Amino acid sequence: MQNIEMIRMQINYLVTQARHDIYTLSTLSDTSMKPQILQRLWDALSTIQFLSEYLANQAKTSYPILPSQPFIPVSSGNLNQSQIPPMTPLPTPPISQSNQRTFTIGELATFNGKNGRPAYVAVNGIVYDVTNNRAWAAATHFGLIAGKDYTQEFASCHAGQQSILATLPVVGRLV
Repeated sequence: MQNIEMIRMQINYLVTQARHDIYTLSTLSDTSMKPQILQRLWDALSTIQFLSEYLANQAKTSYPILPSQPFIPVSSGNLNQSQIPPMTPLPTPPISQSNQRTFTIGELATFNGKNGRPAYVAVNGIVYDVTNNRAWAAATHFGLIAGKDYTQEFASCHAGQQSILATLPVVGRLV
């Protein structure tokens, strides 16, 4: 289970990176960076596909033990889809419950996206980083302000759509 959580966190990180790169491309005035950003997007999408296929294959075979380090494609420097890039291990982030940060409501309130602070929100006791999420531009989302617990609001607006939360990096738990 811990390895599955690690892969989920890696996928969330890659999605956040890809969203940032897409935003950067949309505002880019210096086109000399465009090939690098496109390559990074290609690599992120290739890795997400690889990890999702890996998880799907594990589920199909009902094999509960995942390898201790998943592998991801490394940039081949070429956007040719027919090439299979070389594989390299991804660093393993610590994800044990004992290492996970805990937040009180008061501490969470300080992560409101103002004065250079990250923007965090809590849903169902889990604290998510929405700093780079386009839906939370300027640390607000349809009148909601970062730094608060939005369990009720999420349930009323996004009931059953856990996939929304799965795209956000988890930074801790609300106590």
